[in-house]
Amino acid sequence: MRDNYNDVILRWTMGTQNTVTLSDFSEKSKYVDSIWLCKLSIMSFQRWFLGARFVLMYNGFQYEDFVRIFEEIDVQMFAPVEFHNQHEELKKGEITNSYSYFPTGVWWKWVPFRLDRNKHEIAVDTDIICINEPKSWYDWINGDEEILVAPDRFEKVCINTCGDFYTHPLLKGKKPANCGIVGQRSGCDFAERFFEITDEVRLGYTHDSMFITEQGTVNLWIYSLKEEGINHLILDARKNAWARDFLLFIQQGTVVETIHAVSWYKKVIRNLGKIFENQIIGRYNNTSEFISDVLKNSSELDQGGKYLIDRQARQHLQGKEYFFAD
Repeated sequence: MRDNYNDVILRWTMGTQNTVTLSDFSEKSKYVDSIWLCKLSIMSFQRWFLGARFVLMYNGFQYEDFVRIFEEIDVQMFAPVEFHNQHEELKKGEITNSYSYFPTGVWWKWVPFRLDRNKHEIAVDTDIICINEPKSWYDWINGDEEILVAPDRFEKVCINTCGDFYTHPLLKGKKPANCGIVGQRSGCDFAERFFEITDEVRLGYTHDSMFITEQGTVNLWIYSLKEEGINHLILDARKNAWARDFLLFIQQGTVVETIHAVSWYKKVIRNLGKIFENQIIGRYNNTSEFISDVLKNSSELDQGGKYLIDRQARQHLQGKEYFFAD
């Protein structure tokens, strides 16, 4: 770990979503829980990227209320957060919409595509938390690949990974990347290629066009650039795990760096929130204490949460290896 990461930007985006009701302002408790998870995510990376710039962009309604709720949530931050009101900045011309359509939902994540091309810049989804030193992220920063992306739980591209682009010939047989983490090295800006691909998106014509096709765009983006010698690193799926597998990997001896709490897994992380906060802050003496706390408190979860934890514990006891989803 370096002493200072002032050459790094980590950015998050929140607002109105088409896909995850946890983000909808219409249901206040879920909205607050969503902001809590976002704040936990930012805090978790602040511990390991000292001196970096932490940016939170918001495209939802009632911006002032959003900032107030964020600041009132009881998660102790390690560094300041830089807030951006995307709607206001777009109206003032401070940022540009490079799409051929007006963005909605997840597509706001790329307005703007780059904040500062002179920095290593990583876009992180609000449901990803860093629970250990992210050494694989440091390897990318210190390496040669121009782009960093997250792993997916599928072995090959399918409709679940790429939406409307899943049959694209360039993606046939490819290992899919997940767009929960997208980094670009200092000096790189591949926005033109990205927005060329988005011109093919028929936004609103299909359900997938509002969500998963954004990930398909990222996959087309990295694989089309690879054909031109521009390389990417897909993070290790064990070290950068989905919530459905993180406990199994830890019990098998992997030092899990980040956990991606997609879909209803967010609720599990929320209900075990204090345990994850303690792990992020470093209050446990060892990994065994963390695992023990997760297992002990899983009895308080709903049926889905209990199953999530129990399945992973049973797989470990039975000596089963991780298997990719079909």
